[in-house]
Amino acid sequence: MSYQEIKHDKYSVIFEEPEVYVDNKARKRSGHMTHAMVQFAPDTYINFNANCSPTRCGGHSVYGWVEYRFSHDAGKTYTEPRIFPYSWESFLNGEWTISVEKAVACDDGTIVALCLRNTMLDPVCCEPWLTPMCVRSLDGGQTWTEPYECIPHNGRIYDAVYKDGVIYAMIFCNEHFLGNKPEHVYRIYTSSDNGQSFTEASVIPYPDTTRRGYCCMQFDTAGRLHAYTYNEASEREMDHAYSDDNGKTWTVTEPCYVEKGIRNPQMAYIDGVYILHGRGENGRDFVFYSSEDAVHWDEGVYLGRNPGGCYYSNTIHLTDEKGNFLLVQYSDLYDGWARVNNMHLRLRIVR
Repeated sequence: MSYQEIKHDKYSVIFEEPEVYVDNKARKRSGHMTHAMVQFAPDTYINFNANCSPTRCGGHSVYGWVEYRFSHDAGKTYTEPRIFPYSWESFLNGEWTISVEKAVACDDGTIVALCLRNTMLDPVCCEPWLTPMCVRSLDGGQTWTEPYECIPHNGRIYDAVYKDGVIYAMIFCNEHFLGNKPEHVYRIYTSSDNGQSFTEASVIPYPDTTRRGYCCMQFDTAGRLHAYTYNEASEREMDHAYSDDNGKTWTVTEPCYVEKGIRNPQMAYIDGVYILHGRGENGRDFVFYSSEDAVHWDEGVYLGRNPGGCYYSNTIHLTDEKGNFLLVQYSDLYDGWARVNNMHLRLRIVR
């Protein structure tokens, strides 16, 4: 991958050179699924990553445990890794594998880790999904509460956001990746007590969830909540719905068109621009799009051209001496089809 830029009349999206964050090649491991990051104090954030088998499914498996590190200087340096206790205990007991795909920080500093739970029996260890669990830290990630079931439906929490004291979690209620039954629906759950409990807010009324899977959501600057879902049958069209009442009711619109396709979409907002990134059409390439309205997207740009089990990603908004930037964490191949390192790149908006 090399330095690239998306140019527009009003702004440019600048990508700085990527760097290795977790060198799994050196330690003969792999790292999939877990890319959660969240800032919980000024310049301070927690960063989760997976420590997985490099041989099971060629490295494309979450058979292993979760680690986390802290940065106190907006990503310049990191502490030594710690093991996330819930994942380690589950692994040692042979019960299930744990992933932390999303986490949020509440106004009082509570860190809420939303954990996916899978049987160890399937080789890839990320299907079938069981009911998700929640683990909280009240002391900045030094210790963690006991896990509890936060949503009573089997499925995968693909995204979570925090706004005005409320956690919003988006789950696809399906034991497996792609929908094929009427009960495979996208639900929004909310928590108003810093992750101590969650309540169902709504079912997003997409007319069809057949062959749907990944999803993400984003509040826009007007307070409207957008939800987007992946369509395996048409990877250049993201199903789109929006809510004007914080996820209680929804309007389903025409799909959003993305020229290079999108899988496992991730979305963020920075300096007046919405950023969408994920795996490109047919699972190839790492693609980025930008938009000023979260609906109409530019032609996109590739930042990687490796086929295989990589480019799962997440994003956090940080600030350094240069200004605001998005730190993008993603998996990148180092060997074979799916042995991956965890990488970091910085994205900035220039006007």
